Amino acid sequence: MSAPSHKCLEILSTVADAFNSPVNTKELLERTARAVVERLDLKACQFSLLSQDQQLLDHIASFGLEEAFLGRGPVETAGLAEALEGRPVALADCRSDSRVQYPEAHSTAGLVSSLAVPLKTRGQVIGVVQVYARESREFSETDVKLMEVLAAFCARAVTHSMFHKILDNVTAAIRSSLSLEQALESVARGISEDLRLVGCTIHLLHGEEEKLKLRAAFGPSKKFLAYQDNDPGPGFEQALLGRCTQLLDPHEVSATSFLEKVIEEGISSILHVPLMIRSKAVGVLCLYTHRPYEFSEDERYFMKAVADECGLAIQQSRIHSMFRQSYETLVNDFQIWFESGYRQL
Repeated sequence: MSAPSHKCLEILSTVADAFNSPVNTKELLERTARAVVERLDLKACQFSLLSQDQQLLDHIASFGLEEAFLGRGPVETAGLAEALEGRPVALADCRSDSRVQYPEAHSTAGLVSSLAVPLKTRGQVIGVVQVYARESREFSETDVKLMEVLAAFCARAVTHSMFHKILDNVTAAIRSSLSLEQALESVARGISEDLRLVGCTIHLLHGEEEKLKLRAAFGPSKKFLAYQDNDPGPGFEQALLGRCTQLLDPHEVSATSFLEKVIEEGISSILHVPLMIRSKAVGVLCLYTHRPYEFSEDERYFMKAVADECGLAIQQSRIHSMFRQSYETLVNDFQIWFESGYRQL
């Protein structure tokens, strides 16, 4: 059974209206799910994103699914391995297919046939969109193409939302803390969790020799971080010149030791973002992805904005440290003056 062309146009029109409306990403995805279910006479539609460790799928929006089904338990990625590798996967019967993790839950919910399509953006799969039929159904090529188009739009919206969320969270974290360490640790954690990265690190120039020193990290192992302290790898040099640079494929790097450490850590691409204060680089913010991912111009712009907020935190910390030093000097001078005057009496 194939979706009629006018139904496809109705779905695309509904989704376009949602994209042009002032709604949040969750509501946009729910509108998309509803349009797909109602126009294609389906039982349900669900959007899920990969967890940070890439082992589970987290529910983010759906239509037609009851709370009992959504709360069935953690959904492992193994059953959707093909979709997460970038290929659409159709199942004739979710109630008996060995790839389905909770067949009884599907049966109880009245979900028979399913189609899973990857949510992809610039080569990286960030999750899946699944549609379910209430009866045995063979999904046509047109159905698959339609879902792939919708998935591409939705993946872009989800990614864009992630970067906006990161910027808002980083701004709030930095402005609510006087501790530079706490602020930078919060930034590294937030970026890693929101973007589902292998991890994030923040290195700052330190001492008269201005050597890079790790100041905050979330995700990478201690072994990798210790190695990186001695050999930051390619990309840092360009970032310290004020350029946002990306290493898309570590295999292109000739430094064998660096390549070995990166592969061992499960890193597929790295983005280096300069931390600037008054047009001078003071450090580097690094993002490490699970799969090769080319950050768009907009995404680099967002990450530069995040780096600017970090630069603000560094500057505030330096000013606070300077005032504290001046205050302590003043107190010491006053104490010396007071004790000197007291002895003269």
